[in-house]
Amino acid sequence: MKIGFTKKFGILFGVLFFVMFTFLNSSSYAATVGQKLSEPEAEWERYDDGDKNIKYLGSWANDYFSEEYNSTSKYTSQSGAQIKFSFYGTKLRLIGTRSPDRPNNVQITIDNINEVFSQNGPLLRQNLSFEKTGLPEGRHNVTITVPQISAGYYDLDAVDIDKNGKLLDVNTATNLKATAGDSQVTLKWDRIENAESYTIKYGTESGKYTETVTATKDAYGNFVIPGLTNGTKYYFFVSAKVNGVDSEYSNEASATPLGGGGEQPDPEQPSGNRAILVVTMTTGLEKEFDLSMKEVNDFISWYESKQAGSGSASYAINKHDNNKGPFSSRKDYMLYDRILTFEVSEYSK
Repeated sequence: MKIGFTKKFGILFGVLFFVMFTFLNSSSYAATVGQKLSEPEAEWERYDDGDKNIKYLGSWANDYFSEEYNSTSKYTSQSGAQIKFSFYGTKLRLIGTRSPDRPNNVQITIDNINEVFSQNGPLLRQNLSFEKTGLPEGRHNVTITVPQISAGYYDLDAVDIDKNGKLLDVNTATNLKATAGDSQVTLKWDRIENAESYTIKYGTESGKYTETVTATKDAYGNFVIPGLTNGTKYYFFVSAKVNGVDSEYSNEASATPLGGGGEQPDPEQPSGNRAILVVTMTTGLEKEFDLSMKEVNDFISWYESKQAGSGSASYAINKHDNNKGPFSSRKDYMLYDRILTFEVSEYSK
C-alpha cells in the first residue's frame, strides 16, 4: 500500500510540475510592472532607445552597460527634459533601470492624457517601468517628461509595442485616405501636433508626383483637391512642416474621381423580372438597389469588363423611386476598387 501511494504521489507531483512549467513558459504568463523583462513577450515588439523615431529633448547622455537591452540606454538628470514618439497599435511598455536614486513621479502623456509612473526601488536593470494596454487601434502620441530631480537620473532602455504595430516619427502623417468625388478627391490624415502646415504632392503614377499644394494646419480632416480628370487614377502623399522642416512622407493613397464614361443612361423601367442588388463595399457598408434585370445585367457586364482590365473606373446606378427632392434623377456611383462582393436576388413583379 505504501509503495502504491508513493507512486501515485510521484505521478501527481510530476503532472503538477509539468503544468506549472508549461504555464510559466507560455504566452498566457504576462510580466507585470516592477519585473525584469529582458526580451519582449509574445505579441510584443521591442524598439531600442536609439531608434530614430524616438526624439530626445533637452540634455541626454548615452549609457553603455552589458545588463541593459543591446547594452545601451539614454539617461538625464535634467528636470523638464522630454522624450517624444508616436506609435501605431493598442499597447505600450517602457523598459528602464529601477534604482533607489530614480524618480517616483515621472509623467507620461498619451494622446493628451497624463499618467505618472515610478523608477524608484531596489536596483534592477531592464525593469518593466510602465505598461498601458487597451488603447484603441490607431496612432498614439507619447510624451515622457522628467520631473524635478535633486539627485539621480531618469533613463530609457527600450520601448515595447504591439507585434503588428509600428513606431512612428512624431512629425510624420499617417493614415492618409483618399475619397473620390466628381472631378475632385478629398483627403484626410491623422493630425500632427505642432504642424505649421502640410504639403500634398500628387500625380497619375504611383511614386511620381507632378503637382504640389499646401494645406493649413487645420486641414487634416477634410482637404479637397479640385479640378481633377474623371476616370483618371491619382496618387497622393502628405508631409508636415514642423519648425520649418518637412517631415518624412506619409503612406501613399489613391482614388479615381467619378465619371470618365462610367455613367450610364437611365434605362427604361420594364414591368417583368426584377432583382435586389446588394453591393458590399470594402468598408463593410452594404448598398441595396431594387432594379430591373436589364440594369443588373448591365452592372455585372461593367464589373466583369473592369475585372478583365477594360472599362471605366466607376458605374452609375439609378436610384429610381429613392429620387427624393427637386432632382430630375439621382445616381449612386460605384467605384470598382471599393467593391468587395455583390449579391443578386431575383423576383417577379
